[in-house]
Amino acid sequence: MANPIRLLLLTVLLALSAAPAVAEILGMQVARKVSEAEMKASLRAIDLVDEKGAPLDLNALMSSGKPTLVSLWAHWCPNCLAEVAGYKAIAKACPQQWNVVFVSARAADYPKDRAKFKSLGLPWKIYHVGPSSRTDVAKAEAARAFYGETLEGGVVTPTHYFIAASGAVEAIVAGKMDFTEADRLAAFCGR
Repeated sequence: MANPIRLLLLTVLLALSAAPAVAEILGMQVARKVSEAEMKASLRAIDLVDEKGAPLDLNALMSSGKPTLVSLWAHWCPNCLAEVAGYKAIAKACPQQWNVVFVSARAADYPKDRAKFKSLGLPWKIYHVGPSSRTDVAKAEAARAFYGETLEGGVVTPTHYFIAASGAVEAIVAGKMDFTEADRLAAFCGR
């Protein structure tokens, strides 16, 4: 069977054919304070927690033998909300083939993000970067890299990290993805 991440990325590349083929990050291009390498490395250094403060062991999840999708998400983001139908399609078509993790794009927005996310009926949880990033300089740097901090100090939403079953970050896609498209859903589900 072909690698589902590679199939999905090929589909994304074809859809984004107007974008440069060697783009640092696929999709929306913005000037960032951090590099793609720093963004990829941040996944091993950030602390994610749920609404009760319980940590998510992202490293273990990424090493589980299944591919992982980590998406920065926000209640105020129209493109995030536009992706909901696609996530529902994934949940219906191949819920066990991927680890799917949503992360609030701004820690301060987490209560509103969580409330909106819960109202959408998706089968996953939404996390936020833990409070260690407020007191630990290395964790704060990792959080800025994970968010893909722009030159203006913002974040691009949605941003998706595609992680292979081996735990390697295969790609970062900034901007809306439509998983309701048959080819993209089939690629995501490895069909």
